[in-house]
Amino acid sequence: SISCDRNDAVQSYRISKNPTEVKNIQTDRSSENNLKWDTPKGWIISSGSKMRLASYNVPYSDGYGDLSIMVLSGDGGGVEANINRWRQQIDLEPHNISDINKTAEKRENNLGTYQIFEIVNTKSKNKAFLSSIMPSSKGTVFIKLSISEAGISEIKDDFIYFCDSFKL
Repeated sequence: SISCDRNDAVQSYRISKNPTEVKNIQTDRSSENNLKWDTPKGWIISSGSKMRLASYNVPYSDGYGDLSIMVLSGDGGGVEANINRWRQQIDLEPHNISDINKTAEKRENNLGTYQIFEIVNTKSKNKAFLSSIMPSSKGTVFIKLSISEAGISEIKDDFIYFCDSFKL
């Protein structure tokens, strides 16, 4: 090993630091289905619930958002049913699939094409979700971040980076 030996003499080392090698991410993986992703710096793994593949506390200026990753078989009930379930959780009326798709941001990652959704209760701006639905060969990956509307604007770039990083 570089700096640990049985010699009691004090030694110093000069190690070059290449800035291109310093990363603000860590790669996490699920042994359950071989999914891998890059976690932005500062996100803290949390216990979540048994249904979750993984959970994170996502820091922002007002505290922490709760991010969950779940994988369901097939389409997991579909985009419309899941978005409307999330809308109901923050006291919003359901939308039809056409309206839901109009608000979706389409993106690509190694799993394929996926969508990101911002769901905000404008009457209660602390009730908001930033979410993603990713179809894959292992089922559908659902990512939901419970956070405030202001929190969404603060962490959206990290959330997009996180979602873009998913791979098998």
